[in-house]
Amino acid sequence: MNKLEEYFYTHRKNIVHKWTHYFEIYDTHFNRYIDKECVILEIGVAMGGSLQMWRHYFGNKAKIFGIDININCKNFKEENIEIFIGSQSDKQFLRDIKLKIPKIDILIDDGGHTMDQQKTCLEEFFDHINDDGIYLCEDTHTSYWPEFGGGLNKKDSFIELTKTLIDKLNAWHIRNGELHPDQYTRLVGSLHFYDSIFVLEKKKRLPPWHERRGIRNNKYVKQIKQPNIDLFALKLELLGIPVPDREEIEAESMGSTIVETMYPDLFEGKIWPQFGETMIGFKRLSNIEFCINETIKNNIAGDLIETGIWRGGACIFMRAVLSSHGIIDKKVWAADSFEGLPKPNASEYPDDYGDPHFSYKELAVSLDEVKDNFQKYLLLDDQVIFLQGWFKNTLPTAPIESLSILRLDGDMYESTIDALFYLYPKLSVGGYCIIDDWGAIPSCKKAVEDYRRVYNITENMEMIDWTGVYWKKERNIPFDLRYHFNLMLSNKIP
Repeated sequence: MNKLEEYFYTHRKNIVHKWTHYFEIYDTHFNRYIDKECVILEIGVAMGGSLQMWRHYFGNKAKIFGIDININCKNFKEENIEIFIGSQSDKQFLRDIKLKIPKIDILIDDGGHTMDQQKTCLEEFFDHINDDGIYLCEDTHTSYWPEFGGGLNKKDSFIELTKTLIDKLNAWHIRNGELHPDQYTRLVGSLHFYDSIFVLEKKKRLPPWHERRGIRNNKYVKQIKQPNIDLFALKLELLGIPVPDREEIEAESMGSTIVETMYPDLFEGKIWPQFGETMIGFKRLSNIEFCINETIKNNIAGDLIETGIWRGGACIFMRAVLSSHGIIDKKVWAADSFEGLPKPNASEYPDDYGDPHFSYKELAVSLDEVKDNFQKYLLLDDQVIFLQGWFKNTLPTAPIESLSILRLDGDMYESTIDALFYLYPKLSVGGYCIIDDWGAIPSCKKAVEDYRRVYNITENMEMIDWTGVYWKKERNIPFDLRYHFNLMLSNKIP
């Protein structure tokens, strides 16, 4: 028997009432605090025996606090044991307690056991538990009992809440923006489920990464293909990130989690890099790679285009992906004014009223400079075609027969709607439409929503990161729809 079991079975003081299999669980998680300075909080004093048990188990260095709604529990106060009277359901009471006691090393929720009480306890005390501290909720079987607000698979039960924490613990691995890391992702080290007990152990975490060690040329180890290494390194270089040597990259562990850990803003594309040729971030570059690979795998006809290319980084990457597949019959179209963004035409496009992008000199990158950037990567050839000028002038007559990738990065309503109107009908079924500024610029999002609404585009839109979205085209739309397009702009279509 462990120390807790020995105490329980020889106990002759205040009453302790516990399920007998709890003691092994307690000892597994609590024994590292024995004879250490620590702060213990138990919610649910009952008959006082468990507080005495904790003092015996942890030793004289432990400071023990109890909470109970029964005012008579004040009588169980002893040396190193302090009792607070109040309701576990009262959020303000719990917040006041946090002001009166130090941060907690171990919290034991043995209170009222209702769903609201258990969830409130976790939500209110999570931030008051020390890093490396422990939250333990017992008698979680009430999540299956209707009289406590529970029931099997009932969405509001405490057990169902803890199941969502499993996803949050793994949020760094969840793709397509379906779940983003939060405080539980960053501050929870592990979750433990037992019969009637849930344990959460806190631990500050960085995004995880993996590494590989050992003999490089082991004939039993599958080697990473050179194109994959080259494209990974190219992403780094286009983002202005120092590129490791080949052996460092060669381990598959040198992947997205490393970039996210070391360069989070460049990973998400939230800053304009001083060096490098793109600001769209690692995740949106990876989305381009995914979309191109899918169109090649599925034999989707058509060229690739980006409207609004800045220093050319995304188009350079498009050309590199084609090269990695040995594709010679697809072109990359790079459409830009090469003198920045236009002044807002608010009379025709009121959503662009007050748009300041035209004044950002950093966005005006000359055609010669962009060509130099392509040449820097040895990717300036006859598969790259530049369309210089405002989209309203260049896109209507561009000799593009079909597209497999349509990527829009024009920022403004006018730039976005022009590109969609003139180019989306040329996008092949099975091709991908990518919008760079959906989440960042409301006028861009409005243009996309208007276009999809008027032309009844219902394909599911997927998030790439905090701002980028994309969808796979599933049906053609008529090209000659200028009349309806004009109606849309005049807001005559509801």
